Amino acid sequence: MFPTVVLVPMRNCYYCYHSNASRIRNRQQIPHSFAFKHTQSKLPIMPKVSNYTRTRIEVLDKQGLPPVAILRSLKNEGLAVSLASVTRIVKKLRITGSVANLPRSGRPKKLSEEGKAFIDQQMEKNDEMTSGQIQKKLERYGISVCSSTVRRMRKKLGWTLLKTAYCQLIRAPNKVKRLEYARRVLESGDTFDNVIFTDECSVSLQQYRRTCYRKINEPMKRKPKPKHPVKVHVWGGISRHGATKICIFDGIMDAVLFCNILETTLVPFVREKLPDHRLMQDNDPKHTSN
Repeated sequence: MFPTVVLVPMRNCYYCYHSNASRIRNRQQIPHSFAFKHTQSKLPIMPKVSNYTRTRIEVLDKQGLPPVAILRSLKNEGLAVSLASVTRIVKKLRITGSVANLPRSGRPKKLSEEGKAFIDQQMEKNDEMTSGQIQKKLERYGISVCSSTVRRMRKKLGWTLLKTAYCQLIRAPNKVKRLEYARRVLESGDTFDNVIFTDECSVSLQQYRRTCYRKINEPMKRKPKPKHPVKVHVWGGISRHGATKICIFDGIMDAVLFCNILETTLVPFVREKLPDHRLMQDNDPKHTSN
């Protein structure tokens, strides 16, 4: 006859008792992982009772069926539920009159609605404000929370971290002029079919990352950065009939160099693609100098 093994749960382990005292007189310690592996691996894991199953239990209970009959009917419908769950839901229905899950109290929230609105307001004022800065402002109003709580709440409010996208700075008078020009274009119906847009830009040949890695116990390394990095200038034009050849040059562009670029790149494109054209460029002084 095989001995009977009984697992008794304790704080940090299970104790194993054998019915055959002649063979093993003392209890043996079995780790939790071993006990769960050998005792609970074959136990079925019941899924969470769905709202549809709860509604079916309510309907069957109103028909006067006992829990066992309700369980049998649910299994015939292909719904997986245990007898304990059916009994518990029926008892809950008779006490509360509902089978839905009641709201749980849980841990009280650290931030009130006023605190959430304050975080959102601070981010509207300054979208570069850090969680530590917001935390210090909250402490001035008697709200003590950690910076991680501020970050979680900021994320829930819909704020996400992105790389800053910079654009060209435009003065207020030029904004008005550009708006008026755009309205005139819309009114005239101009499609820019014969317009060639030209401009130049500078391209840096050296890149410098804003972040780097270092070991915790090592000091931060200083990396040299030239005051004037190596760069080249690129000139080009685009239109609805294609693009011009680009011109790469270094140094400072003056009127002589600009005229040379037009003769070698723009003029051949105009003769070949667009004899009847309009040239559009910015108000750089060297574009109109003699």
